[in-house]
Amino acid sequence: MTKRSDIIDNTGRYITRDTPKGLVYTENLGWIDLGHANPTGAERLWQQIMMPHGGDDTWFEVNYHQSMSINFAGTGITTGIYRRFLVRRGLSEHVLKGVALAIFMGTSHQFESVQDFWPYVVFTDSGYSAEDLVSNLFGFCQAVNYADYTAFLHICPKEKAYRIWDHYGPVGEYKNKSLLPLLFPDPLEKTSNLKPYQGRLPAFMSSITPVASPAYVREFSL
Repeated sequence: MTKRSDIIDNTGRYITRDTPKGLVYTENLGWIDLGHANPTGAERLWQQIMMPHGGDDTWFEVNYHQSMSINFAGTGITTGIYRRFLVRRGLSEHVLKGVALAIFMGTSHQFESVQDFWPYVVFTDSGYSAEDLVSNLFGFCQAVNYADYTAFLHICPKEKAYRIWDHYGPVGEYKNKSLLPLLFPDPLEKTSNLKPYQGRLPAFMSSITPVASPAYVREFSL
């Protein structure tokens, strides 16, 4: 669950696996959770796909999970989604990126749903918080394209992020099951329609189409 105190000034810095956790507001992607945007998890998935192992002459194995840990009544508790797949050998890199995105975002949706119903987090607003899926997708694109797209983001100064938070309230109160960003107009604009609205993804985040065809990828139970 993101809090106002999570907001940091990340202008002029990069969003990488070494970036500390925090929350920033961007003009083109809305709120970005740096923990979700960290490409490390997607990199592990992509490495498995690009360096196949296990399986047979036709399929190789891919294991992927997303998890979270919280402290509840002094006890550390972890929950998550763990999935196992068979991916067809011999696919082009373009198709494999689509397979990876289908696995990644499908798991992300399952994980967000778990947060909505997991009994230890019923008092939080974590599930499908407006910034979660968009932040996940940003990290995924950095991982599979071996790129740093921070320069493409219009990261706002911390003062503006505070202003948006204080006007609209906690970002977790706004749910977003879409990959499209939810944008919050600056209260200083003083327009008559200060309401959140869906924006568009930049080209680097919309160039990969999920591929979930059973001819290419199959899931089986652990």
